[in-house]
Amino acid sequence: MALSTTTQFALAAVVAGAVGFLVWGDAGEGVLEYVYADEVVEAPERFTAREFQVHGLVVEGTVRQKKGGAGDYTFEIEYEGQRLPVHYADMVPDTFAEGGEVVLTGRLIDGRIEATEMSAKCPSKYEEQDDPTRAPKRT
Repeated sequence: MALSTTTQFALAAVVAGAVGFLVWGDAGEGVLEYVYADEVVEAPERFTAREFQVHGLVVEGTVRQKKGGAGDYTFEIEYEGQRLPVHYADMVPDTFAEGGEVVLTGRLIDGRIEATEMSAKCPSKYEEQDDPTRAPKRT
C-alpha cells in the first residue's frame, strides 16, 4: 500500500518537528556544565545567574566556619593559579580538607560561588604512600 504524497509530506513534517524539538528544545534540563575554577575567574559573565559545577583545590589557610553554626563555611578554591571564593552553608563532607579537591554545584553571585552541593576528595586518603619498611605486594 503506497502512501499519497500528502500523507508522506505530513509524516515528514511530524518527524522533522519531533527532531527539531529534541535538538533545539530544553532536552538538556538537569545537565550541569562542569568547569574548572580558572574558567569561572576568566569569564564570570558566562556563569552569572545559572547553576553549574566547578572543580578546584581548596586553598590552604582560607577555610573559615561561622561560629556557633552547623555548617556555613567560606573558603577559596583554585585551579591554574586562579582563585575563586566560595560560600557553602551546609556541613562539609568528611573528606573535605585544605589542599584537597572539591567539586561544587552552585551559582556565581557577586563574584563568589554560592554552593548548594559539594563532593570532596582528600588525596592522601586514596593514594598509597611509599613505605620502605612495608613488605612488597605479591603479584
